[in-house]
Amino acid sequence: MNKNSANKTGNGGMVSSRKLFKRRAILMGGGIFASMLFVNPTDLLAQAEHSDGPRRINLSGRQRMLIQRAGKFVCLAYQNPDPAPLLAAAAETLALHQTAEAGLKDGDEELGLEPETNTSVLSALTRANNAFAPFGQTIRDAIERRRVEQEHLQAISDLNGPALTEMDAAVNLIERVYKSAELSEQMAMLINISGRQRMFNQRLVLLSCLTRSAAISGDARQELFRTMYRFSLSLNILNRVTPGALQGAKSQPIIERLNSVQVDWAALRERLSTDLRITEDGSVEQILHRNERAEELLTRMNEIVLLYEEAAE
Repeated sequence: MNKNSANKTGNGGMVSSRKLFKRRAILMGGGIFASMLFVNPTDLLAQAEHSDGPRRINLSGRQRMLIQRAGKFVCLAYQNPDPAPLLAAAAETLALHQTAEAGLKDGDEELGLEPETNTSVLSALTRANNAFAPFGQTIRDAIERRRVEQEHLQAISDLNGPALTEMDAAVNLIERVYKSAELSEQMAMLINISGRQRMFNQRLVLLSCLTRSAAISGDARQELFRTMYRFSLSLNILNRVTPGALQGAKSQPIIERLNSVQVDWAALRERLSTDLRITEDGSVEQILHRNERAEELLTRMNEIVLLYEEAAE
């Protein structure tokens, strides 16, 4: 990144702060359903002169979440008498995915990314983008029609898995490539795992929604329980590894947030488990309520990922 990029305009710190806030908002996945994620933009100033490896792991990992998030919004729109706001959120999610997709390959100053030069990473990103294409087209079709049909839900059910698998492979490769003396193996792993929690979060709501639409088989119920188990397992790993990977002041805010997430996750997990045991049906209000709780948890997980990234800079 250009070391002088923050001040290359004639407006000095004000423009710099706006640009850095925009970068932080993009990294947090801000917008219609994340307006509460304001963070002081000056927190990013120190990142400008360091390797973009931590950010690459964060942003590539966030792509996994955005795949599930886009599908989730379309499924919720199918359940809701007023689909317009949810389809607008799906469109915003696609735009975030497209911006990061281009930035991970070609670089993006606002995201703090240099152009990718590793041929293996570029190939993995291309495979991920190709796998995402039919899934993304399904989302766009629902948005353009301004309504969601059963065929959209079936396509989301069929296509989101392959898209997620290829993106996950790309993230894991990026983690391996960018581990170095400056980015320890533990920190690279922590950024990846904490970022993956965001995907699990959105996947839980997507699967819960799809089970109520009869768009997928009973195996999805087992996949939902497996995803809950994997979220719990990964949260335990983060709690166990963080104190040793980060010392003192850097670890404390992360540990505090992880403890808070543990409490919120236990409550959400119980609600989701109860919903599945009682019935596959559910009111629109119930589904949206579960989504609200998941969004609150996602906000906290976003904060944790950024803290890991900043600690690694």
